[in-house]
Amino acid sequence: MPSSSTNARHSWLVLYVLLILAIPNLVLRLEADPQTTEAGHGCSSITYANTTVFKENLDTVFSQLAKNVSSTGFGTASAGTGINTVYGLAQCRNDLSKEDCNTCYTAAQNQILIYCPEDTGARMIYDGCFLRYENSSFFDQVLDVGYSNVCISGASSSPKLFNETVLNLLADIRSRALKNEGFAKGEISANGLPTAIYGLAMCRRTLNTSSCDLCLQTAIQIIQRCFSLQDGRALEAGCYLRYSTVAFFSTSSSSSPSKIVLILVGTLGGAALIAVLCLLFICRHSFRKLHTKFSSRSRREETEVYFIAEEDPNWDHLFSYDSLRSATKKFDPSMKIGEGGFGQVYKGIFNDGREVAVKKLFSQQSTRASDDFVTEVKLISAVRHRNLVRLLGCCTRGLEKLLVYELMPNMSLDRHLFAKTVKPLSWKKRFEIILGTAHGLAYLNEESPFRILHRDIKPANILLDNDFQAKIADFGLARLFPEDRTHLTTRVGGTIGYTAPEYAVHGHLTDKADVYSYGMLVLEIVSGRKYVDSKLPAHMELLLQWAWSLYEKNEAFSMVDERLIEEEPEVNREEILKIIQIALLCTQGVPELRPLMSKVVSMITSNTDILVQPTQPAFIDSESTPNELGSANVEWMEGPSVASSHATVSISLEPR
Repeated sequence: MPSSSTNARHSWLVLYVLLILAIPNLVLRLEADPQTTEAGHGCSSITYANTTVFKENLDTVFSQLAKNVSSTGFGTASAGTGINTVYGLAQCRNDLSKEDCNTCYTAAQNQILIYCPEDTGARMIYDGCFLRYENSSFFDQVLDVGYSNVCISGASSSPKLFNETVLNLLADIRSRALKNEGFAKGEISANGLPTAIYGLAMCRRTLNTSSCDLCLQTAIQIIQRCFSLQDGRALEAGCYLRYSTVAFFSTSSSSSPSKIVLILVGTLGGAALIAVLCLLFICRHSFRKLHTKFSSRSRREETEVYFIAEEDPNWDHLFSYDSLRSATKKFDPSMKIGEGGFGQVYKGIFNDGREVAVKKLFSQQSTRASDDFVTEVKLISAVRHRNLVRLLGCCTRGLEKLLVYELMPNMSLDRHLFAKTVKPLSWKKRFEIILGTAHGLAYLNEESPFRILHRDIKPANILLDNDFQAKIADFGLARLFPEDRTHLTTRVGGTIGYTAPEYAVHGHLTDKADVYSYGMLVLEIVSGRKYVDSKLPAHMELLLQWAWSLYEKNEAFSMVDERLIEEEPEVNREEILKIIQIALLCTQGVPELRPLMSKVVSMITSNTDILVQPTQPAFIDSESTPNELGSANVEWMEGPSVASSHATVSISLEPR
């Protein structure tokens, strides 16, 4: 009979073997990364004959690409005939696992429809995959008409040596890529440089060797505009090229730290290994506290930047990229709770059960430094109001920028207005949302420590707490992307309908732009429909035009949500008509005719009638143009209904 000590040794041995077998899998899991950092995107539009047919063909192409990518990491597809034909191509990096490839492709497909909802051509470029569709074949296209490069700031202390080293690396991976089906990666070190440099080259698999070579040679010329900086990408129609001082792929060197760790672990005894693991587990929390206390202050040169408002004792957690990635299950699509003009929003659940909303901002092709981003977030976080969503902190890593907000249990307003499966909001709740949003905007535009113009007021950016109180989201984000208005006017389906005409056409931005958007929002809240609905009769298709025509005929109450009337037959008719009048005042074509948001709050809460009558809103008379809009001086007046006939309004119009 074996002794008890022998059994014990066998037990230790079995445990030891299991641990050794499990560790490589664990390491591989930890290294899994779908590389969904955005490198760039683009939209192109050519008139198509039938919108419905084109979109059906696009869905077919997406379905075929998904199947091909799932099995081989690459695919081309086409569907349809004539002008409505759709051609598509998707390709993952050769070193991505099937799971990560599928995740990257799914993210690209979802995002490309957000950026280019009505376009006949689009491309989405992530670090891990590429997706493109057009209504003409592009599979053999090598170069774009222009060029695109993405550079990340952080200059090298030895620029000449750094640039020479990068050039040597790029030449090496270009040469190897031509012999390896258009894909190669590598790293290089040089005496005098503090870190190694990593590089990766990838051609579309539809290109032959000579076309791939031409593309990579061109990409090397483009990427030199980033030289002396820590990270650079070149994006061409037929290839992708990147270098970085941060390892953005798993290295294969036999002397890599991960392999050394595995060898050392493999030589340890089972008991020693368990003891080490237990010790690490016990010390983990203490170490993390020390690390988070000093890391953001003493190592500003790191690629990740964490932010916390130290003056607020409730902000006791530093949001690292890894913690947010874990809380959102690696930004799993099942955790996504919304998306808008600035990014996708995920629900995050930390180990302690705390729930937050994590907004993953769309990457911008900009060299804005992480410190600048953090400074802007600090400014935004100083803005506090009961009708604003609270910003908890931020994190950046490379081109990725994340914001962490308090989680709103009742999600966004659009889900309650437009989803027919959701119980319609009562008029009391709608009125409180209208008033709460006005309070929040008045604070942002006129009362906050520094004036903030939201620029993107719409139902998706009005969140609702447990009591359905309105809280404005995404305020201040336009400060982070001041150079780019495209997301407001052309790139995000739906947003253009809320944009003030003088801003959308001429770029004239004042606080009256937010007033216009607010007016459109109010009309949607009252009517329970979107600003445009092509399924309705022509005279009702545009909400603003329909509302104005009803108002002119003294039939404005006809626009009220039918579901609301069914639920509340005795709803306050006078209050609703007053709110409609305020909405139309906010959407007037001449900015100076629109009231300030503080005046809107006063009108909503006042028991007196509004004596100012709205003029015709903008963009509904096909014979007029934005250039014909004048400037106006208006004296806003209110009074009791019995005196309304005695009120006067002084309006003077002057041509521009």
